[in-house]
Amino acid sequence: MLSVVIVGAGPAGIAAAIYLQRGGFDPLLLEKGVPGGLLRHANNVENYPGFPRGISGTRLAELFVEHLWAMGGSVKNATVKCISRCEDGTFAVSTLDEEYRTKTVIIATGTRAKLVDIRGAQAVGDHRAFYDILELLDMTRPPEKILIYGGGDAAFDYGLNLDRRGYDVTILCRSRIKCLPLLRERAEHARIRAIEGHSITRVMDEGRLRVETDGMGPIETDRLLIACGREPRLDILASSLIALSSTGERTHAADMPGLYLAGDIVADRRRQAGIAIGSGLNAAMLAEQYLRK
Repeated sequence: MLSVVIVGAGPAGIAAAIYLQRGGFDPLLLEKGVPGGLLRHANNVENYPGFPRGISGTRLAELFVEHLWAMGGSVKNATVKCISRCEDGTFAVSTLDEEYRTKTVIIATGTRAKLVDIRGAQAVGDHRAFYDILELLDMTRPPEKILIYGGGDAAFDYGLNLDRRGYDVTILCRSRIKCLPLLRERAEHARIRAIEGHSITRVMDEGRLRVETDGMGPIETDRLLIACGREPRLDILASSLIALSSTGERTHAADMPGLYLAGDIVADRRRQAGIAIGSGLNAAMLAEQYLRK
């Protein structure tokens, strides 16, 4: 029987692990991918205190992991399939390989990209259309043409990241551009093309990617990166741990002793490293209080 299992090694999960490690609880921190979460996607983090010249999201994530190691903690690579509550009030955390029993669990699984229904997108395959910039970077090389579909902070941050690496970037927004004015100014300075008010209607692989839109001619590109919002990752929770809205739809984790949510999974649109860290610390302190009782 473990005291604490933390699922997700983004800023929130790592902050919770550092706090609990320092408190003597030796939490088990599980992460299916590379530690750092969505922070690793950030081109340049400028609003995290302590780095007046900014810092890349990847490097900041590396520093978080180094801090965890310095406290004696670690990250175990594992894919969590389900979290359920046992009859005695403890929790079962099931991974692909084994099951853990724990008195408390902190869920810091973050968000996932919202899937967009685009005709032909599935047919072109995951080598042409991407939802993850890191996967795109692994499979491509500049100066390929990249079309980014979205108009928020993430879309423009991705665009600046790709432009800095030598890619030819165009951003297509379904409605109005909604990113920070600073990001838009930088995109204009980098001569990144930004098109407003047009949706993608179909994509076709014709050697290059042909992207058809409503109201304007087709766009030829090498890859498509979709950045049209994100949604909380709650699919690993058993149905008994999901609270229902008045309409009967699943919305959030039920209020239950020993079960705590942290980070982007509860931050809505306020996806900031500082907020995630504070949320992780809050969850860790609640878990500590519960365990000491």
